[in-house]
Amino acid sequence: MQYKFVLPADYPMASIEHRIKDKGHLLNGFPGLIFKTYLYARKDATHYASPVNCYAPFYVWENHHAMVAFLQSEGFKALCEQFGQPKVETWFVNGELTAPTAEHELAVIRIGQQASGQHTHVQGINYSTWQPLEVIWVRPSEAQELLDGDVYVVGYIARGNCDMAPTKL
Repeated sequence: MQYKFVLPADYPMASIEHRIKDKGHLLNGFPGLIFKTYLYARKDATHYASPVNCYAPFYVWENHHAMVAFLQSEGFKALCEQFGQPKVETWFVNGELTAPTAEHELAVIRIGQQASGQHTHVQGINYSTWQPLEVIWVRPSEAQELLDGDVYVVGYIARGNCDMAPTKL
């Protein structure tokens, strides 16, 4: 699941970074959550390109019941009150799932593109639009050619209480 808040070009992105730092841990232990990556992009970034400022967290849930519980939670309601109600995109995960670690600085998300042939860490498909999803977690030392897609900074990784541990790292 992912939603994205596109923010004005002059939005103080440090406030998003502080929000992630202050509130990221609140989803640790959330029932049915496998992981949530707090993703954001800055238009003024120098080590990756982004056409917009945005906040775009990415979640992997054990099942749709856990996702719906989150979307009906007070925390999500508060987020909507501050930024507006987002369009929530959902995919069904295909294949092995690899969660990011603290070593991963960036995430590359490709939606609706032909398979890249590169190793991906999360693959899925949206069955209402038939759009595929590829997510790649990127370490600082990795090649810039991995940055083909929407690039985000991994601000924090929350781990839920789900015993469906992501596979290999």
